[in-house]
Amino acid sequence: MGEQGACLRRVKGKVMDEARTIALLVELHRGLARLGPGDDEVTRRALATCTPRPRRPMILDIGAGTGAQSLCLALACEGRVVAVDRFEGFVAELASRARMAGVAGRIAPCVADMAHLPFAAASFDIAWSEGAAYLLGFDAALDRWRPLLRPGGWLVVTELAWFGSARPPEAVAFWARNYPALRDDAANLSAARERGWRVAGHFHLPAEAWLNYHAPLRERLPAFRTRHAGDAEAAAVAEATETEIELMARHAASVGYSCYVLQRA
Repeated sequence: MGEQGACLRRVKGKVMDEARTIALLVELHRGLARLGPGDDEVTRRALATCTPRPRRPMILDIGAGTGAQSLCLALACEGRVVAVDRFEGFVAELASRARMAGVAGRIAPCVADMAHLPFAAASFDIAWSEGAAYLLGFDAALDRWRPLLRPGGWLVVTELAWFGSARPPEAVAFWARNYPALRDDAANLSAARERGWRVAGHFHLPAEAWLNYHAPLRERLPAFRTRHAGDAEAAAVAEATETEIELMARHAASVGYSCYVLQRA
C-alpha cells in the first residue's frame, strides 16, 4: 500500500468510515506508476549493494503496490520476484505491467497482508520493501521478515527518517501527529544492528524519487475533488494528500526516506 497508509492515518481524525477512506485512496492512486517515493536508479543502486547473492535470486517484494520496483528488479537481474500487496486492484495492475514489460514469467503477483505473509521460513534470498515497512513499524518489520530469508540473505527497506540535526517546528508537529515513531538514520541503523542485521549500506532517496510520486498525484487532485464535490470524506483525503506534498517539498533537506541495505548475519 506504500505511502497511502500515512495519508490514512492523517484523515482518521476527520472521517469515521475507514473502509471508505481506503477506497478513496485506492481510487486516487489507481493507475499511478508509483504509490510512494521511489526511483529505478535507487532500486538498482540498492540491488547492486546486495552482494554476494545468487545469480537467480528469489526476491520477495513486500507492499509492492502496482509494481514499479518489482519490474525494475526483474529487469535488473535474472531472479524471480514474488510481489505482494493487500489490494487486489493494485496486484492486477502489477500483473498487467509485468506482461507488457515481458517479465510476467518471473514475477508472481500475490494478494496478501504483509503482517501475515504465507511463505515458509528461509524461502527468499532478498526481501524488498519500498515505502511500506512503517505500516508494521520499522523494528517490527525487521523482526517479522527476517525468518523468511535464507542465511546471509538481504533485506532492502526504505523508511522515513530525519536527516541531520535540523528539526523544523512545522515538520516536527506534523510527524508527531502522523508518525510518532519517526527517528533519524543513526537510530534506525542502531535498531537494525541490535536485531542481528549487518548494515551493508544506506543512503537518502533523491528529490526525483519524491517527484515521481507527488507530481502525478498532485495533477489528479483537481479532478478527484470535482468528482467528489460535497463529499467531506473525499475532501479530507484530498486535503491530507496536498498537505503532505507541500510539507515534504518545504522540508526535503530535513526529513525524507532513507534506503537501508541489511544482511541477515
